[in-house]
Amino acid sequence: MNKTAPLLIEIGAEEIPAFVAPKMCEELGDKIDELLQSAKINVSGISRGVTPRRLLIHIDECPVIQEDREETIWGPPEKVAFDSEGKPTKAAEGFAKKSGLNISDFELADKPDSKGLYMKAVQTVKGRKVADIIAEAMPSILRKLPSPKQMRWNDGENRDDAFIRPVRWIVARLGDEVIPFSFAGVKADKLSRGHRIPFGEFSEKGSRGPKELIGEINIEHPLGWLYERYVIAKRQGLSPSQAATAGFPNESIGRLDTIKEKMDSLAKDANLTLVDDEQLFEEVADLTEWPAPILCEFDEGFLRLPREVIQITLRKHQRCFITCDKDGMISNKFIAVANIESKDPSQVAQGNARVVNARLADAAFYFERDPKKSPEDRVEKLNEVVFQEGLGMIGDQVRRLRGFALDNANALGVDANDAQRAAYLCKSDLTTGLVGEFPELQGYMGGIYARLGGENEYVAQAISEHYHPMHAGDKPPKSPIARAIAVAERADKLLGYFHLGRVPTASADPYGLRRAAMGLILLLADEKKPVKMSLKCVLREAAKQWNQQRVTIAISDKTLQQVESFIAERMSIIRVRKSAIEAAFAAAIDRPVYQHAAVARLLAGFADSETGQAVAAANKRIANILKKAELKSAKVDAALFAEDAESALFNALQKAEAGFPEEPEAQLEVLAGLREPVDQFFDDVMVMADDEKLRNNRLALLARLRELFLKLADISRL
Repeated sequence: MNKTAPLLIEIGAEEIPAFVAPKMCEELGDKIDELLQSAKINVSGISRGVTPRRLLIHIDECPVIQEDREETIWGPPEKVAFDSEGKPTKAAEGFAKKSGLNISDFELADKPDSKGLYMKAVQTVKGRKVADIIAEAMPSILRKLPSPKQMRWNDGENRDDAFIRPVRWIVARLGDEVIPFSFAGVKADKLSRGHRIPFGEFSEKGSRGPKELIGEINIEHPLGWLYERYVIAKRQGLSPSQAATAGFPNESIGRLDTIKEKMDSLAKDANLTLVDDEQLFEEVADLTEWPAPILCEFDEGFLRLPREVIQITLRKHQRCFITCDKDGMISNKFIAVANIESKDPSQVAQGNARVVNARLADAAFYFERDPKKSPEDRVEKLNEVVFQEGLGMIGDQVRRLRGFALDNANALGVDANDAQRAAYLCKSDLTTGLVGEFPELQGYMGGIYARLGGENEYVAQAISEHYHPMHAGDKPPKSPIARAIAVAERADKLLGYFHLGRVPTASADPYGLRRAAMGLILLLADEKKPVKMSLKCVLREAAKQWNQQRVTIAISDKTLQQVESFIAERMSIIRVRKSAIEAAFAAAIDRPVYQHAAVARLLAGFADSETGQAVAAANKRIANILKKAELKSAKVDAALFAEDAESALFNALQKAEAGFPEEPEAQLEVLAGLREPVDQFFDDVMVMADDEKLRNNRLALLARLRELFLKLADISRL
């Protein structure tokens, strides 16, 4: 039996940005697994460890030597390999020599998926050392790990490779053997490192001084070895109390779980409730190796600021968590997360409080100063803020949004006066000091300032919400006016940037046009608060605002078509079967997107039924026939019918046309009822008859039938 040993790969680097290291570690593990599988090396017990400073892959049992294997070598065909006398040709001898074999090692055999006999040899390939296989592949694997940007660094060593951050150490071991490779000027060895900051027994002078944070990592239990040196290598696992209760080793503990447990304990002890923020939990876990939450507090006077201002100040700028009191009101106590436990936590808390108080003081200054300027003055300043080079100013954009809201108030289901006022003010907070200092507050502060300025709640709410949805999973605005402005803004942006030729590529979308397109789809596809404008209509009306303004550009029909196609390609965000979406949007009737989405959901279920499959097949046949044929007249002449099936289909078609309902469910029921006469027609009738009159009449009948189907959808696409 082949000997096995633990395999350990650890890449140590300077601090990797949050959210990047987990993806890199996942990919590193996948690529090592793929490498071993491709070499027919069976392993068991793969685990990962990832912190800001390390990517770690550990395999409990990995063969030391690759198994010997048989390899089949196919040579040229018999007629090339042997002459008329049955003697090997130079081609055969050359191939045998190239393969490192003698001509006598080959035989003639049937080759799979080929006709005739070919030269064949079966060669036993001796297994290689697994360490050598990994060593050859690792530099290439590391170069290809996904990262937003890579960097090169020069610190006196020969650094030929780029990486997300400077590489400081590499551990690569298979049992006691070091896997021999180098990357970015760093040679693999057995030495790993614990926490960057000496702490506890490792901070004491003497036999266990700080240098012992660097040492030969335990190949059997690397995560346990790191835990003893104040590194929780698992991003997610068990909390400390769960591990203790279950009797699991410390290496099962995860940073996320540690953070949540300790923070909940701090909040509970202070009679507070922690405000959950999953994204921030993950970010903090990605920034620490030994997370140590600390309860801090800012000056109580800052509670006069809006809650969102306080939360963004703590969250975005200090990565701290807010808490609420028993009444659900925001508290002046917050939780910061340090990267190591402090001997004097009160000093750390005071340091965090000083920074937060300074940031909140800035926010309070602007919050008190901004309302002193009138909304009209702030809007006027937008004429000095560039929207995009070549597209004018944000003031120009505001006038387009206002025009769109006024012209389409009825179709959008909003009050024209409130809609135009909200559109007029929606960007006014961009010229305020608070949003200049905290850009994340745009929209939210616009709503706050609108309320302080005496605007009605409809206008204020619309201003607050009009940036939503901001990303996948974000909810559309509750306010109908906010939806109207959001629709107008996304259409306006897409048309403008496409006019400039700033079309996203497969690898780059610097202006967020895909996000704008998907946001527009989500807004138009929402059945709960429907926008009763079709996609074509929305884009046409948005283009009209550009063309009437004529400050910078005019939108061409070509640009309109490009933008419509770009949006249509992303309709899969509706989360319905792609073929059903394509069928619904290919209808001859231009419906609002939410109605197309409803038809698509209806077709998705219909396509799986026996009737649906038969009707779809018949529609495909009809579409193909009409595409290839030259239809000279769409008029059907019943006097030319030569088969009973023609008359039966025509009568059924006329009946369906006469009573064709408006509701999609009823329409589909009527169309499904045509299955029998359509099937009979194709069984009994030769459409492409030699007689031109018969042929044209039958084509006209099929064209009329397809025209009826297209009132619902192009079912041939299912």
